Amino acid sequence: MSTDLTRRSPTPPQGSVQDRRPRRVGPVRQLVVPLLLVLELVVFATLSDSFLTSGNMANVILNSVDLALIAGGLTLVIILGGIDVSTGPALGVVAWVVGTLTVADVPAPLVVILAIALGGLMGLINGAIVSLLNVTAIIATLGTAAIWQTTLFGLWGGTDLFAPPVSTYAAADRLFGVPTVAFLVVLVYAALWYVSRYRAFGRHVYAVGNDIEAARLSGVRVRRVTLSTYVLVGSLVGLAAVVYMARVGVVQASSGADLSLAAIAAVVVGGTSITGGRGSVIGTLFGVLFIAVLQNGVVLAGVPPLWNGVLVGLFILVAVGIDVVSDRVSARRGRA
Repeated sequence: MSTDLTRRSPTPPQGSVQDRRPRRVGPVRQLVVPLLLVLELVVFATLSDSFLTSGNMANVILNSVDLALIAGGLTLVIILGGIDVSTGPALGVVAWVVGTLTVADVPAPLVVILAIALGGLMGLINGAIVSLLNVTAIIATLGTAAIWQTTLFGLWGGTDLFAPPVSTYAAADRLFGVPTVAFLVVLVYAALWYVSRYRAFGRHVYAVGNDIEAARLSGVRVRRVTLSTYVLVGSLVGLAAVVYMARVGVVQASSGADLSLAAIAAVVVGGTSITGGRGSVIGTLFGVLFIAVLQNGVVLAGVPPLWNGVLVGLFILVAVGIDVVSDRVSARRGRA
C-alpha cells in the first residue's frame, strides 16, 4: 500500500491537479452507514431498555471521542493510498507520557502541546519510512506498531500508571447533556472536511490516491503530501491520547491496542475505499458512531464482549466487498 507504488495506469490527467475534482463516495454508498446506524439503534433499543437513555448515549459519545480523532486523520491516510496500523500502540505511548506529566503537575496546555508534538513525531517517522525509504505502508506501520508496543511495555514495567484528567473538559464537563469534548470532534472534522474539499493539500491527497504517477507528473510533491498526511494522523493520535487518558485514568501495557482495528473499521465502513482515492471524513464520522454504538449495544444486550472483534471484522469485510463490487460496476460502465 505504499504511496510510491503505481496502482493504476500512469496516464497523465487532463489539466492540473488543482482542477480535478476528488472522487467522492457514491450517493448509494453514502446512505448505507446512516441506514445501518438507524437499524442498529432500533435493534439495541429493543434488546435493552437502558440503551436509548440520555446517560448511555452520553457515554457512547464520550467513549468514541478518541476513536473519532484517530479515524479522522486516518481517513486522509487511506484516501492517500496508505494505511497506519500503529495508531493504537502509539496512543498508548503518548498516553503514558500524558499521565506522567499530569502526575508531575505540568500545566495542562503544555501537556496537550507535548502530546500533539510527540504524536506528530511518531507520524513523521511513519511517513518518512513510507515516502523516503519506499517501504510499503502496511509493513512500515506494522514495524513501528511493534516498536511502540514494546516501548509501552517497557514503560509499564508491570505497574499501571494512574493519573487524573488533564482537564475536566476532556472527561466530565457536559453542555446540554452532551460531553463538551464532543465539540472538539466537531471542530476537528469541520477542519478536515474543509481542507480535504477546498484546499490544495486535500486535492493532492485525493490525486495521489487516484493515480500516484499522474499526480507526480502534474507537479504534486508526493513525498511532502505523504509526510504531511502521516504527521497529521500522528498529531491527532497525540490529541486522542489526552482524551483517552482523561476518560480511562490509567495506562496499562495493552492500552490503545484495540483502537487500530476500530479506527480502520470506522474509516472503511464509512465509505472510504481501502485502495485509496475515494472517501470522506463525514462518512468516517458515521462509521465511528456505528462502531461505538455496536460496541456499547453488544455489552448491554448481554452478548460476550469477545464478539465485538468478530462483528467489527465482519463489517470491514462487508464494506470492502461493497467497494470491490462498486469499482467493478463502475469499470464496466466506463468500458461500455
